Amino acid sequence: MHGNVTRPPGRTSSGLVELDRMLHGGFLVGDSILVAGPTGTGKTLLSTQFVAAGVARGETAVIAVFEEQPGRYLERARSLGIDLAKMIADGRVRILYLRPVDLSVDETLHAILALVAEVRAERVVIDFLSGFELAVAPSFREDFRESLYRTIATLTATGITVMMTVEVLQSFTDLRFSPHEISFLADNLIIQRYVEMEGQIRRVLAVLKMRGSAHDNHLRLYTIASDGINIGPSLEGYRGILTGIPGRVVKRAKR
Repeated sequence: MHGNVTRPPGRTSSGLVELDRMLHGGFLVGDSILVAGPTGTGKTLLSTQFVAAGVARGETAVIAVFEEQPGRYLERARSLGIDLAKMIADGRVRILYLRPVDLSVDETLHAILALVAEVRAERVVIDFLSGFELAVAPSFREDFRESLYRTIATLTATGITVMMTVEVLQSFTDLRFSPHEISFLADNLIIQRYVEMEGQIRRVLAVLKMRGSAHDNHLRLYTIASDGINIGPSLEGYRGILTGIPGRVVKRAKR
């Protein structure tokens, strides 16, 4: 869902009206956000709508891409009605394609900081963290987390709002929101999952964590259409949603 929503001072739009409502007015400016979910749940799309919302407000943004060539990234956004190519031509967005196998962790993160400073970005997207970390040798992963933590802290300290995406494996018996212990990096944690409901595979979204603010705790159904992510009603009357196979709550008649 697109459009404007009234935001309290110090808030900034996620790009989705219903998600802003779930966040009680949008993300806090200068926060870090982690979007976690399995393949196909719309993590990149959500981050693209986040960037587009900033551009609509006259802001600039940097997108650091680790797993997809910029051409394919732009084409996917265009197919969903978001013209990132025009935003780039207008100087509002810059895409940085990074291959961690070619650079050290510190070189990679320095490249992001340098471009952010160059364009005075107010929003930063890192898509996907999982591809970045898995390219790092296991013996260096502690250094990776420490370097990434410093980078995110540097960005958010200057009022830049940072959104990161992470790919997670979905298991209906083991719920892990973000592997490799990176969820501590984020002020906000948004989860996206698949569930089976009445013989259909559906997508659900929830705001799991939001430091410094109250937020909607409900799990919400959502769809992905030609105009992007559309968030629907909360899943009330079900139990075991996060197992992936929810069941209806049967209310017993009062005697």
